[in-house]
Amino acid sequence: MEHPNHILIVDDVQENIHLLGIMLQKRGFVVTSCMSGADALEKVGIQLPDLILLDISMPEMDGFEVTRRLKSSAITRDIPIIFLTAFTDKKRIVEGFELGGVDYITKPYNAPELFARLRTHLELKHTKDLLLQRNQELQEANEKLHQLNTDKDELLGIVAHDLKSPLSAIRGIADALVNDTTLPEQDIKEFNQTILDTSDRMFSLIAELLNANAIERGGVVFTKRPVSVGETMRQIVQQYGKQAETKSINFNLDIESGAIAYTDDFALYQICDNFVSNALKYSPAEKAIAVRVTTKLYSANGQAAHQVVRVEVQDEGPGLSEEDQMKLFGKFMRLSARPTGGEHSTGLGLSIVKKLAEAMGARIGCHSTLGNGATFFLEIPCATAEQVAEMSVEA
Repeated sequence: MEHPNHILIVDDVQENIHLLGIMLQKRGFVVTSCMSGADALEKVGIQLPDLILLDISMPEMDGFEVTRRLKSSAITRDIPIIFLTAFTDKKRIVEGFELGGVDYITKPYNAPELFARLRTHLELKHTKDLLLQRNQELQEANEKLHQLNTDKDELLGIVAHDLKSPLSAIRGIADALVNDTTLPEQDIKEFNQTILDTSDRMFSLIAELLNANAIERGGVVFTKRPVSVGETMRQIVQQYGKQAETKSINFNLDIESGAIAYTDDFALYQICDNFVSNALKYSPAEKAIAVRVTTKLYSANGQAAHQVVRVEVQDEGPGLSEEDQMKLFGKFMRLSARPTGGEHSTGLGLSIVKKLAEAMGARIGCHSTLGNGATFFLEIPCATAEQVAEMSVEA
């Protein structure tokens, strides 16, 4: 069912307003009215009408001045204005058109003529609004296509650089293994390990590309349940034990007991795994990484405060410049900071965890000062007592 058109009548004669109002309401229009130009501007500021029937001759502020003010604002300039006038002076009528009026109706009113003109200009406005809407949609689609094209170029660049080089290395090693029968056993073992490590790196890149694509297409389904965040962090830290030992890096854990989040455990693991992995990549040898899990109250945008589980991973690496922090969570972004042990970085990881966090209703961010390390944090809603109890019953 179509929304009824809203007509604003502006006339300093009450009888004129009453007569027009009855005629319009009988035809199904929603009608509001006022008796001065100042009141008209105030009413339009509160609610935009679909069309204004505006008397020209009014004290203090005439219809032409009202029109000037309405047409000077981007918000109100597209409202059709039909002048109500007793004048037949062509110069006055032309002046009204030059100010932006779309038509005029002379008093006394002829009902069939009035409604024919109203219908014509309302249909024209409706058509114009549709065209503007379609144009906006086309513009947004064009911008999205432009972004997709940019992402495609970035992707091709990554594939060309990050896959071509390791593939060439694997091919060279394979050629040596096939054709050089004099290779010592130790060299063969090292070559095989290099092929394995390089393949793992390539699979990691492909997995990140697929993850990013799946998230953007809405192809990731989240299943929320109560999750022990502390236990998740302990598992991740244990997983990186050997890598940390290689760089003589210590993990310092400060985990609040009973920190239970209501979230998707797989997405939580991916995000926190990325935090710890990056902390190891960018930390120099013989440093420490602090892993903290706490609960706190959080509120924003006037919302009621609610409990969240906050995860922090703090490193003692080079930190991030202001420029790096501005592009930190962007796709395919390569930062000026570099891994300290020759580790590989695709520039995709943080953009993926940002999208994961947003999709599961969590907050993510980073605090850093250049030269003083970085602290990445994640805040997830706490599980309620009812959710924890329900999970216990199901188990």
